[in-house]
Amino acid sequence: MPMKTTKLQAITSPVRRAGRPRRVAPALDSASILHAALALLEEQGEAFSMRALAQRLGVDAMAVYHYYAGKEELLRALMAQRFAALDPQRPPFTRRQAAPRRVLALCALYLELVSATPYFVRLMARGLVEQADVAERFTALFELAIDGLALDKKTRLRGRDALVDFLHGYALAGRPASETAWHASVGLILAGMAARN
Repeated sequence: MPMKTTKLQAITSPVRRAGRPRRVAPALDSASILHAALALLEEQGEAFSMRALAQRLGVDAMAVYHYYAGKEELLRALMAQRFAALDPQRPPFTRRQAAPRRVLALCALYLELVSATPYFVRLMARGLVEQADVAERFTALFELAIDGLALDKKTRLRGRDALVDFLHGYALAGRPASETAWHASVGLILAGMAARN
């Protein structure tokens, strides 16, 4: 009985090169970098580095630098992402609400955002990260919220600053954003603004 042999041409074996096997690189994009960076920032705080981020992502540090020129640019992108809800085109209140209710709605949204990312509050308070975009968004929403109140520019700016400082302090104290005790403090700030006029 003749023996059947497999033809060599029918066998398709991939050509392997000598050396280490190639490692499959994880999919890397801006969204995955920002997601990993946020988690790492909350874990490591001041010790956060681009190198640690690259290690967490399983890539070379230069791969991260391909997307972000440095730590400052990455932090700005994270802040823009995290504070995107501060959108003057979609305020967290309606025009029909009274000004104090609009201010409370804005403060509730902002407090929710800063409470979720206390690391950013610490960076902003220490001036370690540029927050111009966040400040501009909050200011635009604040101006919409107090629309109809007869307040001069100086009073509006001082009131805005007092609110932001209060909300940052409240978030840094670890108080839950869901509490409503802070409403009274916001009411006092608004009353002080009205009394200055």
